[in-house]
Amino acid sequence: MYDADESQQLAAWARDAGDFPCQVVSAATAFFADTMYPFMEPERINLVDVGHAENHPEIVDSVLEVADAALVTVSPTQPDYQRLMRPEKGTPADEDGQAVREPARHRRPAPTTVVLLNRCQAGAKSTGDYKSKLRADGWDVLTSTIPRREAIASVVGFPCDKPERRAPYDQLVTEFADRGLLK
Repeated sequence: MYDADESQQLAAWARDAGDFPCQVVSAATAFFADTMYPFMEPERINLVDVGHAENHPEIVDSVLEVADAALVTVSPTQPDYQRLMRPEKGTPADEDGQAVREPARHRRPAPTTVVLLNRCQAGAKSTGDYKSKLRADGWDVLTSTIPRREAIASVVGFPCDKPERRAPYDQLVTEFADRGLLK
């Protein structure tokens, strides 16, 4: 995994958890495609966390130059929708995505981009409403969702080996594989 988020929360979690399942490399650089990508192992699944992309679009652009797929996570709330589509400060996601549609130095096709709704309240109407709203805006929204559960919300900074946290992510990985987004 690569932590390209300026907050470096993923790297800190990996350092502090003690049982983190993989190595995490700090990689918050606008030159990701030039400095990190050449050292990635292409036969492995390499995950990159870019955090709140609207705050550092230059990092996002560089990561997207070399990505096969991009997963945008959004909670089904107006603040997250606004942050994605029309942030008060920063770059809207559709502008970030526009940069990827053009040919880049390191890749030929643009990555497949999908949206994952996370922190979804069980039985809440908002999950379906925001799926519809995002689809109407042209986003490819996954069927899988990540529920709002304390066991998931409080995961960062704690040990990883908690089976009750895995189920929603197992479904997500299965959907990614079924869509051909995993090699």
